[in-house]
Amino acid sequence: MEDLYSSTLGTLERTFMPYGSEYQRYIDFQSFREMKQVAKGKRPVYIDLDIEEIVEMKTRYIVDVSWYGIFMTVIIPTSSLFSATVEVYGKPPKLLVARLERINGHRQEALVPTSLKEEFTRKKAIGETLSDFATKLFLFLDSYIAHNEATVDETKSTGHAAKDFSPGLFKDWDFPYAETDPELLAEWEALKGRIGKQYERIEVLEIEDQHALETMINKDVPLFIQSFSKLSEENKRMGRDELVETMNDLRMFVEKLERKEEESHYKDFARSKGIISTKYNSSRQDFFSYEDEDLQ
Repeated sequence: MEDLYSSTLGTLERTFMPYGSEYQRYIDFQSFREMKQVAKGKRPVYIDLDIEEIVEMKTRYIVDVSWYGIFMTVIIPTSSLFSATVEVYGKPPKLLVARLERINGHRQEALVPTSLKEEFTRKKAIGETLSDFATKLFLFLDSYIAHNEATVDETKSTGHAAKDFSPGLFKDWDFPYAETDPELLAEWEALKGRIGKQYERIEVLEIEDQHALETMINKDVPLFIQSFSKLSEENKRMGRDELVETMNDLRMFVEKLERKEEESHYKDFARSKGIISTKYNSSRQDFFSYEDEDLQ
């Protein structure tokens, strides 16, 4: 029903505002409508956000993401050589439709359009929505990477951060091969730490996730370690890339659990904020209302 309503609004916009609706060639009305909800703070940006790849370089991180089917590349600088940048591609991602950057002179966190396809310049509200959305996306990814960096640094300093969780939880996760490679060991221990944190909240996970997490810890990963350990030294070296791929598979599962955890926290926050808003400020609209607005 919601899709039908959105489709109808999109059709009406194309019919009565043909010039101003040509952006729909690159981003459909429904996706842009969801983008507006994020821009206005009515929907967290991490819902439907898939992090495709993170590349760490000396002066910046380059992050490829997909949000609601829209492909974007985000540059998170670690030096003054680069500026915070979000590049938005069409849906499907055939060409660049917008580039937004943090420019000196604007409020500190804001990203503003520095390049837009003509179809996105015909209504001021479109550029403003892209700017607010890109800013929220950048701030989330910046925080996400900073959190991961802190986790890795803590692991490197302690050497066994994951073992602070549930004694005996990782008793079958000792991986002698990883101990011969400092970089691999740091990633392995960081991964164990993140899995341990999710295990501590296993009672609140969905049934399918509970089963998957327990099976991963108690069976699948120990069997994988055993099978890898039986390889010859030459085959272990040759199989290092496959080992990294397997760790990435585990990381993707943990990231899914972390996103669900953050979504749960956000819902709790929204509920408590809504109670305060409606109870103590009668002039405000209901925090939980979902305002259906046409593009201005």
